[in-house]
Amino acid sequence: MPPRSVGPYEILSVVGRGGVGIVYRGRHRGTGQLAAVKVLGPAPAIDPMAARRLAREFEVLRTLDHPNVIRVYDAGVVEGYSFLAMELVDGLDLRAYLSPALDGGAVHVFEPSPLSPRPISDGASPRPVQLGPEAIRALAAMMDEPDTEPGGMAFATPGLRPGAPQAPRPPPGPELLEALNRPARVARLRAVLAQVLEGLAYVHARGFVHRDLKPSNVMVDDARRARLMDFGLVKTAHERDDALTATGRIVGTYRYMSPEQAQGRTVDARSDLYSLGVMLYELVTGMPPCAAAEPVDLWRQILHVRPAAARRVNPGADPLLACIADRLLEKDPASRFASAEEILSELRA
Repeated sequence: MPPRSVGPYEILSVVGRGGVGIVYRGRHRGTGQLAAVKVLGPAPAIDPMAARRLAREFEVLRTLDHPNVIRVYDAGVVEGYSFLAMELVDGLDLRAYLSPALDGGAVHVFEPSPLSPRPISDGASPRPVQLGPEAIRALAAMMDEPDTEPGGMAFATPGLRPGAPQAPRPPPGPELLEALNRPARVARLRAVLAQVLEGLAYVHARGFVHRDLKPSNVMVDDARRARLMDFGLVKTAHERDDALTATGRIVGTYRYMSPEQAQGRTVDARSDLYSLGVMLYELVTGMPPCAAAEPVDLWRQILHVRPAAARRVNPGADPLLACIADRLLEKDPASRFASAEEILSELRA
């Protein structure tokens, strides 16, 4: 069974789980506010770098206030578990929201998962809670060991461990292309793209680079409002790229990385725009721009192979969206759009 409580939050159900933690639907016992509670732990079982990133995510997000960026409420440690409480978004991730099979573009409320993680508390009595990101960092320091990044890549051995890339997809057939190009879906795509760009423009204007932009990190709620989520790999323009990574390793989701991020070079806002281009290309064409199944081949495609033009794959695609996707996928950052605001201007012209 899920725990009955995590710090000040009553736990209602499980939302989902990732490689290093579980996300619960919770309710603050004092205010009644619903929240998504991300929990890492227990301490001996997790990478201390994951805890530091959780603290970093809280510190960054509490400085941001935008309708298209997720909000955070609390962070801390309880019984050796680090937790982050944030805005609960009932809805779908970007890929599901724009699925050609979604009738009429309706957003369906997420049904909680029946997973049964190890309990944190039986709820019989209050547990001591240490609030704030410094409590999480202190816990990380206690369990410190050489940093690792599951699915990361060593600079010296490109392509060795980039995670689990998808198998190549066949070219989209006529039925899929027709579904992708339905006017209602294209209108939804344009509308949600504008919201993502608004959120990115806000984040970038404050000197942050997300570094892990992908469809699962954009959620759309029942009111069709998009949120940028999961800022665990965020960096600032003045921060060394390896400040929150293991030395000589690349972090992020490989399929959505810009060439400069895949090479371990310094990245700026244009790297996030490349990742947005990968997402947009997939949503316009029904297939990824780099579709190699083998890790090394995927790495080489990201660095050296120019994807087929979006309108070549999907001749009926919205011309502007296809053009934006193609330009965002330029290997040279200087050849991409310079900013999210520039893309918004094109979209609204």
